[in-house]
Amino acid sequence: MLKILLFPFVAVGVASLVSGCATKSLVKNTLPPLPEAVTSFGAVTHDGWLYTFGGHKGERHEYSSEMVSGSFYRLNLAEGRTWETLPSAAPGQGLALVAYDHYLYRIGGMAAQNHKAAKEELAEQKLYSLSLVQCFDLHIQQWEDVAPLPEPRSSHDAVVLGDKLYVAGGWNLSGNADKPFWHTNALVLDLAHPQTGWKTFVQPFQRRALALAALGARVYCIGGMDSDNEPSLAVDVYDTDSGQWSRGPDLPPGKYKGFGCSAIAQDGRIYVTAFKGDLLRLSLDGNSWEVVGRLGQPRITHRLVTADKRQLVVLGGEDGKENKTPGLELLTPAAEPLAMEPTTTAQTVPHIQ
Repeated sequence: MLKILLFPFVAVGVASLVSGCATKSLVKNTLPPLPEAVTSFGAVTHDGWLYTFGGHKGERHEYSSEMVSGSFYRLNLAEGRTWETLPSAAPGQGLALVAYDHYLYRIGGMAAQNHKAAKEELAEQKLYSLSLVQCFDLHIQQWEDVAPLPEPRSSHDAVVLGDKLYVAGGWNLSGNADKPFWHTNALVLDLAHPQTGWKTFVQPFQRRALALAALGARVYCIGGMDSDNEPSLAVDVYDTDSGQWSRGPDLPPGKYKGFGCSAIAQDGRIYVTAFKGDLLRLSLDGNSWEVVGRLGQPRITHRLVTADKRQLVVLGGEDGKENKTPGLELLTPAAEPLAMEPTTTAQTVPHIQ
């Protein structure tokens, strides 16, 4: 039987790392833990608020309808006192949450349809990926359905670049954990004209539990696990102007490699955190990774989001020993690299329509 590492996604404690200059923080430097200890959830920051949605509440590999969350919360990062509960929606884990204009979008995910079962009864767990896409209107605080994905998808990631929403990676679970369908196409939706529907284009990899980040005209697809059930260090880059794929520098080696990593673009740079625990930054020439900080609690299947122009927040994840980490860490990347990782050579991959 295929042992699916879906891994459910947070630790209280602040890790402030050396910065090259002193800047006034717009974020309270002690942030409260998540109101619900979950993994594999969506998280995004927008207009000074940190939003989280969904996730897995159970133990590793324990999947049931009772263990999938549909809860929706937000935290004012400047005040940093308490989480506010927002209207819930259809439960899901292994999904993505992004912001555009005054909307938040939750994309795909997975929900178990069996009731709570013993951890070892994997054969009794009925896991289904979702094609559901919904947006939350921040003005009226209400969920609305959006054009569904062409096929159900979970354990993927998504990012907004301009008016376009890009989705890559993931698989389709249809009740049988032994026979997942690995997606070979990436997706794009024009959020300015969502009625035109999703467009597909070939992605030169099959990976899930990966991270997406966008910078300039490029979408970076980072790490994850491949269709041989092996954690990956690979970085694939899609140029939205030329429609071509290329290879970026591999992530540095470490336990779990790039499985369950998270990435974000901030102030013109790409940042990544993986279980190794280093805060990585893509070099200016795009050929290597710089170490610019260290997590207080290394973790997998977590989320890395922006806090303000100088700071990042890491939340969610598991400590590698099946313990959830429900706290938040505030990170200030070092201005100059603390260490450099070996470089790799990029290679152009033709785009296939």
